[in-house]
Amino acid sequence: MSFKQALSDHGYELVYNNAKGQLSTGIITSNKLLLNKKTLQQFPDLKWIARLGSGMEIIDTAYCDEQGIRYVSSPEGISNSVAEHVMGMLLSLLHHIHSSQNQIHVGQWIREANRGVELEERTVGLIGYGHTGQALAKKLRVFTKNILVYDKYKTGFGDEVVQEVSLEQLQQQADVLSFHVPLNDETRLYYDTAFYSAMSKPHILINSARGGVADTRVILSGLKSGQITGACLDVLEEEKSIDEILKQPANIVQELLKYNVILTPHIAGYSYHAIEKMSAELLAQLQDVF
Repeated sequence: MSFKQALSDHGYELVYNNAKGQLSTGIITSNKLLLNKKTLQQFPDLKWIARLGSGMEIIDTAYCDEQGIRYVSSPEGISNSVAEHVMGMLLSLLHHIHSSQNQIHVGQWIREANRGVELEERTVGLIGYGHTGQALAKKLRVFTKNILVYDKYKTGFGDEVVQEVSLEQLQQQADVLSFHVPLNDETRLYYDTAFYSAMSKPHILINSARGGVADTRVILSGLKSGQITGACLDVLEEEKSIDEILKQPANIVQELLKYNVILTPHIAGYSYHAIEKMSAELLAQLQDVF
């Protein structure tokens, strides 16, 4: 059953792009609508907010708590989609699948320069071990037995393949670094100059979490120096103004693509199946409200 159908069955009328001040008892949103205090005050009858996706950075949760507004998200629903997307980007990067395809498009058949590197020989470090971090680790197990995980708020999850480590240990050993954290005051620009400098090895950087987690200028600097040997980026710090940036004759995206980088437009968790899973997850959490 779709979320839309379930809401209708519970007597709700769905209104798209709700006008200011129109009666609303619930709001369904993704990642584009900022529900700050000023916006939420326009809906005095609001009882619940359903966030399609993970992270609550777009919702003023403190105000919701004060007003007794229920808010739920659906991180588990997108976890498999994100994990598959990350694996696709990483394998493509290591084996030059995307770049050699582009060369063939322009009539070049290059073998030697496109020799691949096997993931089996790399140590992968994950920062954050929530739903998505765990989903990725499950898939990585097929390819490598060297998986390091650092999670500030979770312990006791290590096993014979996934090693629970400190941040310093991860920075010393990882060949591949992948972020799976929400965007908040602790994680904003987490990957900055200090973090980059603490990485002992040249490494591949993966960000499928939030653009604001990694400083794009630091990434570009690392690519130029060779300390970052490649990057798989589904999100960018500049994402909110990306349409205007892409119109500029010279821009940060063009600079990134001069190097060994795969960029996708924030679609890692955007599969058809993920939408269905998120709907089911939200419905389960809101049953008591209905």
